[in-house]
Amino acid sequence: MEKKHISRRDFLKGAGALGAGAAAVSLLGASVFASGEADGSSSASTSSGGGGGGGGGGASGSSSGEVVVANSTEERVFGYAGPGNWLGTKPETPIVSKTMDCDVVVVGLGHSGAQAYLAAAEKGAKVIAIEKHPEDTHSWYGEDFGCWNSDVQVNQAGFGPYDLGEVVDEFITRGGGRSFPEIVRLYVHNSGPTMDHMLEVAKEMGVDPRVYTYDNTENGWLIIQANFDYDKWASGADIYDCLRKDYPIWPGTKTWAASCQFMGEYNDHQISGVAANSKIGLVQQACLDKATRDYDAQILYNTSAYVLVQDDDGSVTGIIVQDNESGEYIQINTTKGVVMAGGDYCSNPDMCWALLNEYMERNERCGGTKARFKGSDGSDGYAIKMMCWAGGYIEPAPRGTMLLGGGPSGGPWGANSMLWLNAEGKRFANEGNITAAATACSRQKAGRACLVTDKKWFKGVCNSGLEHTGPNGGRPQFYQDMIDGMNALQPGKSANIIGCTLAERMGGSVTCANTLEELAEMMGYSGEAKENFLASVAHYNELCYAGADTDFGKRACAMIPVDEAPFYACSGSVGSFSASPSMVTMSGVMTDARLNVLDLNRDPIKGLYTCGNSLGGRYGTGYSTPCAGSSIGMAGTHGRLAGQFICEDN
Repeated sequence: MEKKHISRRDFLKGAGALGAGAAAVSLLGASVFASGEADGSSSASTSSGGGGGGGGGGASGSSSGEVVVANSTEERVFGYAGPGNWLGTKPETPIVSKTMDCDVVVVGLGHSGAQAYLAAAEKGAKVIAIEKHPEDTHSWYGEDFGCWNSDVQVNQAGFGPYDLGEVVDEFITRGGGRSFPEIVRLYVHNSGPTMDHMLEVAKEMGVDPRVYTYDNTENGWLIIQANFDYDKWASGADIYDCLRKDYPIWPGTKTWAASCQFMGEYNDHQISGVAANSKIGLVQQACLDKATRDYDAQILYNTSAYVLVQDDDGSVTGIIVQDNESGEYIQINTTKGVVMAGGDYCSNPDMCWALLNEYMERNERCGGTKARFKGSDGSDGYAIKMMCWAGGYIEPAPRGTMLLGGGPSGGPWGANSMLWLNAEGKRFANEGNITAAATACSRQKAGRACLVTDKKWFKGVCNSGLEHTGPNGGRPQFYQDMIDGMNALQPGKSANIIGCTLAERMGGSVTCANTLEELAEMMGYSGEAKENFLASVAHYNELCYAGADTDFGKRACAMIPVDEAPFYACSGSVGSFSASPSMVTMSGVMTDARLNVLDLNRDPIKGLYTCGNSLGGRYGTGYSTPCAGSSIGMAGTHGRLAGQFICEDN
């Protein structure tokens, strides 16, 4: 399906032709470099060259107002450790063909911008939104919206209410203390009301009731990612009575049933592609339609952001945009300011190479090059550069991307807390600590790895967290399909078993054997590795019987012995040290608790707000969160708040 036009991530690709690589220095909107000449390399997916705002535009913190130049023999941008000219210079003000006036401009109409557009309009502001894509190709990516204590969760589905302080603390812990607690708190505490408002708008605008009505049967479209209560299932209860209601699940990291998933229709077969049947776009479109119908709001489609307009004090007073069809420039003056919701920088190898320092180092050590160090989502970071030209700064390193997975292999049940063994047949980590899983796997000797379980495999699934890529029994028929597939698997055979991980109807290969010795051989272990395999399982069982993982600290609820035939394994690998950007980058521009962009002195830049994947302070070094869908959930929630804050503050 070619129609992957998502302004949240792809809004500003290809906006305008800018001169590449000039190492100019000025007090506003300049790039600031260490010694050395710009390399003139162009940005990934735009014709804007290396265009971008050097470490923020304003004076660099010198008490005299002078720009401080980084002391380095290798060219880099002031305030950033990574190499190269990923910034360029702020574009000159072009000749504009016309001007427009409003209170608020919203840049980008992805998950974040759509909510900012509606929220500002509801506050009584005259709003103009600009969206790069033509109206007939604009769409939204994904299908799950992570939120907390919404009406649909608590009163319709019976999940929660939850202790939101505990949720915030888990977010901060998973991020290694790198995220901004106020930014996380804003999301967690306001995401439920944001979800409820979105569904109320969908209902008001005449959207199919299946979009806003919780229904986890095969006929429903909206479900909540959840796990099963194993004891209820084992007692023979109806599968629709087996959903677990006590959260968090806590095998090592904590997760809650908190992801509203617009799954669409049930499928009894494996489906290729992410969010293949998603209905979330119907909700977002309803929000755009309501704002345009009921308020003083309009959308300029097929229009790209070019440069922010500032007064002598640095306040943002408008924006210059470009009509993609005619090439003409339009200046939009604002009384309150601009909300930047233009996405991340995942498809820009210059920015990724310079800013994703840990992943860049790992990639280069494995023979990677800058040209290929990028994701595929299409967002080139231009919106972030625009804010840097205006004086903003991207949050300091380490900066994350949408990585941090769930072990060597998830099989049909996804990220899980079952037993993992490396190429030497040895256990190497707390399988319940999904935040640490990817790094733990990368540090093993390269080779095969496997997940090992037994007749009690489903108990292991039920005690695994609801991680991103984790198991999903929120539509119970998905688990029943997986159980049927496992029951049909015979010893001595391998088969593809269909399950559901996160919001995708995917499968995985599972191997079955009557004994652990046979299983080890079927998985390719021999000699010393086979001996280690068997010894590791035996030692793991001893820990399980004792009720304490004194090796790595996995919690007792997930310490399930592997001691009953038939035995199962899923094949995978460990030792891949390389890491490239995936889907989206998880770092952005620093703001205060009102989502107002900050300058180098951490003073707010009047009239400049941001949200979505352009916003910093959300994550640590990767995408590890207490529920799936937090990226879209944060985007929508922070977008709504940004639309409200810009009206209230100005």
